[in-house]
Amino acid sequence: MSHKPITITNLSLDFPHKVCFEGFNTQILPGDRIGIIGRNGSGKSSLVKMLMGEMDPSGGRISGIDNLVVGYVPQTVLEHSELSGGERFNKAFTEALAVQPDLLILDEPTNHLDQNVKYSLLRKLDNYQGTLIIVSHDLDVLTNTVDKLWHIKDGKITVFSGDYNDYMYENGLALASQQKMLSDLKKEKKKLKIQRQQESQKAGKAGKKKAKDNDKLGFDAKSDNAQAKADAKIAKLNERLGNVQSSLQQNRLPEEYKLKFNIDNAYVQTGANLVSVSFGECSYGVHIVLSDVFFSMAPTDKVSISGNNASGKTTFIKAIMQNKSVNVSGDWVLPKPSDIGYLEQYYTNLNPDDTVEEVIRERAPSMDAKAIRKHLNDFLFRKNEEVFAKVKTLSGGEKARLSLAQIAARPPKLLILDEITNNIDLETKEYIISVLNAYAGAFIIVSHESGFLDRLNLTNKYFIQNGKLKQKFR
Repeated sequence: MSHKPITITNLSLDFPHKVCFEGFNTQILPGDRIGIIGRNGSGKSSLVKMLMGEMDPSGGRISGIDNLVVGYVPQTVLEHSELSGGERFNKAFTEALAVQPDLLILDEPTNHLDQNVKYSLLRKLDNYQGTLIIVSHDLDVLTNTVDKLWHIKDGKITVFSGDYNDYMYENGLALASQQKMLSDLKKEKKKLKIQRQQESQKAGKAGKKKAKDNDKLGFDAKSDNAQAKADAKIAKLNERLGNVQSSLQQNRLPEEYKLKFNIDNAYVQTGANLVSVSFGECSYGVHIVLSDVFFSMAPTDKVSISGNNASGKTTFIKAIMQNKSVNVSGDWVLPKPSDIGYLEQYYTNLNPDDTVEEVIRERAPSMDAKAIRKHLNDFLFRKNEEVFAKVKTLSGGEKARLSLAQIAARPPKLLILDEITNNIDLETKEYIISVLNAYAGAFIIVSHESGFLDRLNLTNKYFIQNGKLKQKFR
């Protein structure tokens, strides 16, 4: 699985609402294992599409890839809709390996995988001998399968040799060095200011004496010259301080997320259960997926559902939403479908040709332009370029935020979120945790990510195993 070097020359990518990166130059050598990291919307998936020849760069070129055998699994596998997300990935991954690729490209491969399947994938990647490029936010992937990182940040791509732990260690050293430099410069500036103040006070006393000796003009010239030199030193220090502060700002996390995800009290019910299922059964034709289901939710309950791939999580969600593809029996008391807000893992609730603003306008026609902008601002769509961007140009994490904004514009009685952490960076994940913990109504969240679920203010946890829905007791 050897190949000639792939050469990337002066590569750039920009959209009408943002510049992702410019002037990227590097080579991909046989056997390289590259992880691509960066915040949502930075251009990671687009970079992969350029490597695949599925998208033209805004500038520059990629050479040496035309004659390669490439295996590719995209971020969202839409084929085989009858399968679960994990099953879809496994099928696509098997097909990608079957061509015996020189270059294997995976975009967020662990999004839909339970822990067992994820670790099986990591073992397979460890045995793969060809060139590997992975887009991922998964720390297990970044620390165990790659030995080089491409970090897209602030309009450029930085290449780093080593895994994610090495990268964070080096970044930490650089950050500590910059912080010490900043501290030293501030101390030096303070010292200079004190010296200048002392010189000024001395000059005032000496000036009075010189005035008596009729030599004040000569003294004033010397004093002014000394103070000018001191001012020049302080100005240079200020410039250096500004440069260090700017560098520190770029290396730190983005501004703290300020969110306002309030639900109108009129939407929050009291009293009777919002959802109640007794002796429930879910099936597709003669195939029974779940049986003996007992499940209930109060109007403000926060519930999680976990389980292995294809265990029946999405089937149960479809049953609650009264999807006609699922046959149910038993006693089911459910909200009206119009009272349910559903955020599913493929974001099919968003029209790709709508702008961000149009998504909210269609959801809440009574909101005027000012109210829509304020609402979008709460969900971190702030610039004109972001508000008027089309959905199809957004990253997975940006679509997740927009889906939440869409639901919040007309709050439901029950919010259902299916694998919401797929496609999102660590900062967006922190934001979503805050959003859900501030949410006043009821929600059901389906997720494989135990660390994410542990940080939510959940009232109940359920898991599906061997066709049964079971409650976890703490």
